[in-house]
Amino acid sequence: MERIKAQATKVLQLITSADTFAIYQNAVTVTWKILVEAALLVWLTICLVIVVFEWGWQTSVGIGRNTRAWWDSTLSSTEGSGDQVASEAGKALLTAGKNSLDFTITQAKSQLGLPIDPQSPDADPNKKSS
Repeated sequence: MERIKAQATKVLQLITSADTFAIYQNAVTVTWKILVEAALLVWLTICLVIVVFEWGWQTSVGIGRNTRAWWDSTLSSTEGSGDQVASEAGKALLTAGKNSLDFTITQAKSQLGLPIDPQSPDADPNKKSS
């Protein structure tokens, strides 16, 4: 029984020691800093993925437009009404999609510190839309 009391006293002194409190406080502080920096790294990675996706999207749209212009220039026939409706619907969908992504892409570029395209309708990331 005496041995148990002695061991319990040792453990209690170790737990209540000022050094123990300082060590655990330091461990919690460092862990919190690691979590904050890791979260920031994840956020910046997400922003980078969004910017790379936007670049790929713009490149593929440009290639598609150039191909379409080349193809249309090789055809000598006139465009029918069905083609006109499909073309207008495609333009409307593209405009709607672009407008919905512009703000997100501008914010991602802003977070990464990349230059924002001044031709973008949402070039000012702090601008409130009405």
